[in-house]
Amino acid sequence: MRFPMSIPGIITAAGTGGEYAVPVPMACRIVAVYITDTDGIAADNTDYVDSDITGTTGYDSRAANQGALTADTPLALTLSPGAVVLAAGSQLKVTLAKGGSGKATEAGVTWLLEPAN
Repeated sequence: MRFPMSIPGIITAAGTGGEYAVPVPMACRIVAVYITDTDGIAADNTDYVDSDITGTTGYDSRAANQGALTADTPLALTLSPGAVVLAAGSQLKVTLAKGGSGKATEAGVTWLLEPAN
């Protein structure tokens, strides 16, 4: 049985980063991870968003990386090898850093999980 866990409402000003987390109540495996933003995020090599997202290689709005995030369109992130099994009591976490003047965000991240055997 698969189930989603999300961190919605990651709202930040252009120059402000942050860290957001949700606890994992049981041992589970990350099957997929998606990020979305209600306004979208433009690709920009000077003013950008760089994020660490549990179980993935992250999201980076610089053109050479993932680039633009289309408004209201989930982007599937690449899973990190070896980071897809979580112990009970661990956290799903999103850490945002901004480069240059950064980008404003109205984002959400959803993990699709399944119980670990």
